[in-house]
Amino acid sequence: MDGTIIQQGRFTSAGEAVELQIRSDVDWIEVYNATQWATTQSTGRGVKFYWQRGLANGSAFEYTKVDSSNALQGEFITTGGFTLLDTSASPLDTLNATVTAISTAAIPVVTNSGTNGLSAGDVVRITNVTGAQQLGGFDFTVGNNTLSSTTFSLDYMSQLAGAGTTGSWRKIKFEPQFYPRHRAITGITAASSAVITMSVTHGFTVGQAVRIKVPAAYGMTEIDNLIGNITAISTANNTITVDIDSSTFTAFAFPATADVPFTPALVVPVGMDATGSTANSLDDATDNVSFLGIELGAGIDGPAGSSSDVIYWRAGKSFSVSNS
Repeated sequence: MDGTIIQQGRFTSAGEAVELQIRSDVDWIEVYNATQWATTQSTGRGVKFYWQRGLANGSAFEYTKVDSSNALQGEFITTGGFTLLDTSASPLDTLNATVTAISTAAIPVVTNSGTNGLSAGDVVRITNVTGAQQLGGFDFTVGNNTLSSTTFSLDYMSQLAGAGTTGSWRKIKFEPQFYPRHRAITGITAASSAVITMSVTHGFTVGQAVRIKVPAAYGMTEIDNLIGNITAISTANNTITVDIDSSTFTAFAFPATADVPFTPALVVPVGMDATGSTANSLDDATDNVSFLGIELGAGIDGPAGSSSDVIYWRAGKSFSVSNS
């Protein structure tokens, strides 16, 4: 018996790429931009998009309204269309040996040659930067503070004592499979309730229990291996507050380039708040959140459209079941 699983939905665009999580996976997808379908623009815009297996990632058949007209014209795009997603696959994107500088600003800014193609909130791994070797192998959320085609900020990194020069970076396409994730630490306050800053948007919630790992290179060794419950979070600063009194501890300082090699300081999820009904349950540290799906590119020629566009989509997956 052969058949097709069809799923459908709608969303209002924020002017950004959209990831559709489709449990059955995708063999084909078609998208309609209802907002632009009902109007005309002085610059013609894409209103209908189609993709199927066999086409390259990023591509799509696009139907665009002719400038200031309801007439449609067809074209084939090779970027900004549809991209299959499997977040259980390798998360590493292409290595770009294009870093030309990392600044000593309060929030460090990376300068790259060429065009980086990044969006605010992307995650980037830094590799082998002369003068900033201490950043090697670390992942950072980038671009929320500074972003252009040739610059991106390391949003939650502490200030560097010395500038970096040449090196490499690569985009991390997917988060690790299991939630909540281990996160690298860039700062810890000395306070009655320690406030911890992490290099990548952390995703933790109040009530989760975490173990703090701080090697000697960071200074605050007194907190190493202690377990704390998260009592508050800040999404603006990418911090968690834990019920660990660090007020008398040695000051925390991110290592310098001369300290390489060293082991990263980490926040490691270990379970739920010890006061909860499922005290320190490992379930909250082993939730597999990987998914199959497809990404829709944004913009006037992208299936995810522009801000406030109402988008309808319909996707199918063929199957075959033997009757024997």
